[in-house]
Amino acid sequence: MRFPESLKNILKTVTVQREDKHSPIIRNDDPDVHYTPPGQYPASGPKPSKVGVLFYYMSLCLCIVGLLFLTKTTYVYDEDKPDILMMSSILIAVGFFFLGISNTIENRERRKLISYLEGKIEELMSQNRNPRPLDS
Repeated sequence: MRFPESLKNILKTVTVQREDKHSPIIRNDDPDVHYTPPGQYPASGPKPSKVGVLFYYMSLCLCIVGLLFLTKTTYVYDEDKPDILMMSSILIAVGFFFLGISNTIENRERRKLISYLEGKIEELMSQNRNPRPLDS
């Protein structure tokens, strides 16, 4: 047997064992918050959107590209510096604008989740204020 084939077989066995170790994600449609698995959102509560994360990564990319353009001004000719400086500053400004949009979206989602959880706390507190008689 050749070396690449044996290496491929070893890698296959390692990845198959690693995939078996991962437990599947348990979906629970129970509306109660207490039965929600860790790391998941309640079934009846607000869900996070991916738009905020998308805007964050876009802002990160735009700022990095803008900074790379900005470092380019150190070794270009003097007549090209204003154009490169303007382009890099526009990219960085748009990156910060996208970061602001991302922050607004994330804050709105956090407020929705906090208000949902506070409502659930109020609901559970009202249930505990009026205890039901013991079943004996």
